[in-house]
Amino acid sequence: MKAFTSILLFFVCSFAVANAQSKMNAGVRAVVALPIGSFGDVAGTGFGVLGTYEIGFGNNLVGIGQIGYISWGGKDLGDYSYGYSAVPIIFGVKYFLTPGKGFYGTSSVGFHFFSVSTDIPTITFGGTTIGGGSASANSTDFTFSLGAGYEVPVNKKYSLDVGGDFNLINDANYFTIHVGGKMDL
Repeated sequence: MKAFTSILLFFVCSFAVANAQSKMNAGVRAVVALPIGSFGDVAGTGFGVLGTYEIGFGNNLVGIGQIGYISWGGKDLGDYSYGYSAVPIIFGVKYFLTPGKGFYGTSSVGFHFFSVSTDIPTITFGGTTIGGGSASANSTDFTFSLGAGYEVPVNKKYSLDVGGDFNLINDANYFTIHVGGKMDL
């Protein structure tokens, strides 16, 4: 895993240096994550933030990189309560229908580093208390996502971005709605 991440980072940095004349920008997005399928049975609505980096490959094609944090509330199961969180690291492309603004589509791949934590209830029986505390588990899952959105320039340096993505992950699929801004570097 570390070797794959190192190789991917090397190629992204090499490409960025080779295309230093390309238009680059960075931004932040607020995210609402709606779990679907079996993930929707155990997780509530999620909220988070994504940092984005984009580099232009041409008039209509942009490379994107994202890293962030998303937290979902868990649904209570008896006396147990739990919650989910994820750190997504995603790379992909954005294709504009008109050069650099307006409607776009995205396709991305990457990883989600998931964590689930639960509070363990205590049980008292015959004057003896057992249980209590908390437990957690972690996993790393491959991600594929498709999305669409609309980007509008606010002025020559800043843009507003509104869109959504469908994230396909092992057993934790979810749909995101995001709103954010970005600025040219």
